[in-house]
Amino acid sequence: MPRNRTPDDLRQRLRGTGFVTLEELPDQELVIGVAGRFWRPDGGRCMDLTAANFIEFSRTGYAKVAWNFKLRTESPETETTVLSTETRIRCFGPAALWKFRIYWSLVGPFSGLIRKAILKQVKRKAESRT
Repeated sequence: MPRNRTPDDLRQRLRGTGFVTLEELPDQELVIGVAGRFWRPDGGRCMDLTAANFIEFSRTGYAKVAWNFKLRTESPETETTVLSTETRIRCFGPAALWKFRIYWSLVGPFSGLIRKAILKQVKRKAESRT
């Protein structure tokens, strides 16, 4: 049975891992966020966060991450569009910062590889539609 690959399915999978949609500008930008103790084996994610309370979240011993995907028209003449992504991280308390730094020194390089793979896949799909 083929898997459903609709945007709603993606949103549901993201919610199932603790991510919330923080902002969405159709055909321009998507911003998602997650909070937790990412350095723990279970990820320590806060599964009850909503977009409304994500901004106010500041629990000591935790970190929160916002991640965006943004489309920008580079050249209307050639119909060139640039997809970029940025991650912002905030740690609450010295212990969370210390633990996150250790965690990121181990997973950061793999995160970069995953991000590049995602961007390449999006590019391939977009170019196959033209």
